[in-house]
Amino acid sequence: MNGRLLGNEGREFALKALDLMDQFGIAPTPENYAVWVCFTSDTNPELCETLKGHIQSGDTFSETINNELFEQYFQWKAIQDAILESGGAMCRELGAVQQTLQAAERDTAAYGKALEGASHELVASPDAPGMKKLVESLVSATARMQRRSQALEDRLQATSNEVTQLRSNLEKVREEAMTDALTGIANRKRFDESLRRARRDSETKKQPLSLILCDIDFFKRFNDTWGHQTGDQIIRFVAGCLTRHAGEGHLVARYGGEEFGIVMPNTAPNVAEQVAEKIRKTVESKKLLRKSTNEDLGNITVSLGIATYQDGESIEDLIERSDSNLYRSKTEGRNRTTVDDGRTSSRSAA
Repeated sequence: MNGRLLGNEGREFALKALDLMDQFGIAPTPENYAVWVCFTSDTNPELCETLKGHIQSGDTFSETINNELFEQYFQWKAIQDAILESGGAMCRELGAVQQTLQAAERDTAAYGKALEGASHELVASPDAPGMKKLVESLVSATARMQRRSQALEDRLQATSNEVTQLRSNLEKVREEAMTDALTGIANRKRFDESLRRARRDSETKKQPLSLILCDIDFFKRFNDTWGHQTGDQIIRFVAGCLTRHAGEGHLVARYGGEEFGIVMPNTAPNVAEQVAEKIRKTVESKKLLRKSTNEDLGNITVSLGIATYQDGESIEDLIERSDSNLYRSKTEGRNRTTVDDGRTSSRSAA
């Protein structure tokens, strides 16, 4: 009875999820289904709150938002599964190596006994026939030992190759979990991790750390006018501009939606401003056409805010200052860069 009720309840959650996905125009992919079943079954409070926020604000559930939801709440499961799978494979490999080593230990002991016996025979039977038999015995024992040593070497090499492959697989999964699916640049998880590491290095090495936050101007208008596929095209274009102008050692990440961040270790404020202005002018100067129809999309512009780390401040404070400068760029007309001292770059002629 309990099993049947559980099954009925599960079907109810599934039907509710499909109804909601249909209501919001969400494609019934396995990833989207996982997100919405989790919502209808109320099994992840954080995910439920996020989805409620999107629903209450009237957001359109674009492919971008759907991918972000799955990436944020389900992608780490891939890492956990990969770790468990790799751990199981590692245990099996170590078990096989242990058996091989135990066999080698037994063969080594047997070889030692053979040598000890040969030593006694050599003392007791120094005649030619006895010597010949002794040598043959030693040659046979040595050959067996060589074969066992070769088998052990082969087993250890195979294990080494397997461990290398497992490490490579884990790194690949981790890389995918840290990469934004739409743009191919770092995602928010990697951004947070990189900024924490950069802040720690800045304090330890007494080197400057700058942070750029960048937002696409009037992105919602482009999305509503041209559709989400064109919106995704614009996001990829801006991500490419940031990547092109970021320096060595800088991390370009998609911070969320149409917002991006660049973590810039060992980078002074004036250098960060130069990079930001190159990005802004490149985006502004590019004429974008809609891929499907070659229609002119008009001018795309971005607004940017820069903050430089101050000794002892938290990561949250650094992000807040950069975000405040970005907000000032927006409120003062967009298509501009604002830095810590309140200076705002002059806009290029459109």
